[in-house]
Amino acid sequence: MRSLSPRTAAVAALTGAICAAGSLVAGTGTVLGAPPARAAVACEVGYTVNDWGTGFTAAVTITNRGPAVNGWTLTYSYTGNQRLTGGWNGRWTQSGKTVTVANESWNAALATGASAQAGAQFAYSGANAAPTAFALNGTACNGGGEPTDPPTTPRPAAPPPS
Repeated sequence: MRSLSPRTAAVAALTGAICAAGSLVAGTGTVLGAPPARAAVACEVGYTVNDWGTGFTAAVTITNRGPAVNGWTLTYSYTGNQRLTGGWNGRWTQSGKTVTVANESWNAALATGASAQAGAQFAYSGANAAPTAFALNGTACNGGGEPTDPPTTPRPAAPPPS
């Protein structure tokens, strides 16, 4: 069996280390510990209601002011006891005071400048204050442009084995 030259052995070791590091993050979209790329979302949300005293319908219009997105989730919160009873043009859920509407398969794509509309029916008693903050895919709308979750710090790649 023939021995490798020191240079060839070093290249082989480095190549093996890179391949091993790549296999650790395979399928994550991450290369050697770099954070995944993320386009900034800029959006506007229009909110209107038809209130009858013990219930109301809410209509939201989401307008994409940033790069095109394929898949969206809008979140907002109520301050009162508004309770979701049903929705349309999106998958509506409520957890406590937080309301979430996610796209349907047929309205997932929002090109720059495009809008999507969704609506829901709610029941309540007492006051029916409108929400004041909306977030699209985790980014504040109506003035925001950066993700609301903290940025991740890339981890350095592991040094090659010696």
